[in-house]
Amino acid sequence: MKKIGTTFLVLSVVLFFSCGGHNHHDHEEAHDHEHNIESDHSHSDSEHSEKKNSHEGHADEIIFSKHQAEEAGVKIETATPAKFRTSLQVSGQIISGQGDEQTVVATSAGIVLFANASIAEGAAVSAGQTIAFVSSKNIQDGDPSEKAKAAYEAAKSDYNRAKELAKEQIVSQKDLAQLKMQYETARIAYEAQGKHATASGVTVSSSLSGYIKNRLVSQGEYVSVGQPIVTVTKNRRLQLRADVPMENINLLSQISGANFQMAGSKNVYSTEALHGRVLSYARSVSDGSAFLPVTLEFDNVGDFVSGAFAMVWLQGKEREGVLSLPKEALTESQGVKYVYVQVEPDAYVRREVTTGSTDGIRIEILHGLRPGEKVVTKGAYQIKLASLSTAIPHGHSH
Repeated sequence: MKKIGTTFLVLSVVLFFSCGGHNHHDHEEAHDHEHNIESDHSHSDSEHSEKKNSHEGHADEIIFSKHQAEEAGVKIETATPAKFRTSLQVSGQIISGQGDEQTVVATSAGIVLFANASIAEGAAVSAGQTIAFVSSKNIQDGDPSEKAKAAYEAAKSDYNRAKELAKEQIVSQKDLAQLKMQYETARIAYEAQGKHATASGVTVSSSLSGYIKNRLVSQGEYVSVGQPIVTVTKNRRLQLRADVPMENINLLSQISGANFQMAGSKNVYSTEALHGRVLSYARSVSDGSAFLPVTLEFDNVGDFVSGAFAMVWLQGKEREGVLSLPKEALTESQGVKYVYVQVEPDAYVRREVTTGSTDGIRIEILHGLRPGEKVVTKGAYQIKLASLSTAIPHGHSH
């Protein structure tokens, strides 16, 4: 009996410790489970906060797809500090020396074949030089030289036969005179054509020595009789006179070139691109004038009109590290200037900027833009229209 009691006591002790250890393990598991729940809840709150911040950061986005951008011709430029010349905006006028211009026209209908590859804008030509050939081969109306030859030979035959018949008074003197006139007309036409006819076609020549100002047709283009082919001018160079106000007299010696825009034109030209240079600047003013003239010269290549007035941006000292954009990149609303910055391949934001000086082509950006940002330089107006007609969907984020 004593042995049974001892055995029961040992089993009770083992059972007690076994139950105590199991409860402690369960308590630890419960604690870990509660910790995981709190961690998951905290992680969920963090994700929600990030999503909320992402949505708020893109709240002013303008959605404009890649396809829309391609159709609108949108172009992007990365804002990069670079060299930029300080410019002075003044008025001016295009002037030229005394000289003549001549428009060389086609004397026959057909396909234009230029005499050589050097027949281009700015090329020198001499009087009598062949500019192009006009070929009528394989054209429905036929070769005018051959037609003129046939007409001449027929008129000559009719006239010679009429002369013999007139001796016998079979043909009246009135009819003979009429046939003679037809013969002479055909002869003149044939000689005019035949004189310039070659195996390559009818030659078109310049009667003026000078320079080709404009080439008005392309190689292989069809032309009709009298259609202009090139313009030849004696003036290879034109001059640009800019009037600088007296208060800017200290800038005259710094002028290195100019950009200019003729009145009524949207194109802005650069004297540098036209091989221009500064000829002179005044060191004294004329009586009654408050301006000092600066004269530049440039190649007479393009649609320049002598005597036309122009807006001129005289270029001065070069500065380093200037952030600038093409003028077309800017839009304006109520006197405030904006650019459109690409933040995603299909998303843009409008950014207010403060501008500085302009050279007529680009404009300095003083505030509102950071180096490395991608800015719309062409198609900004289309994106502006999209911002007025489309609102960002609720919950959109990238």
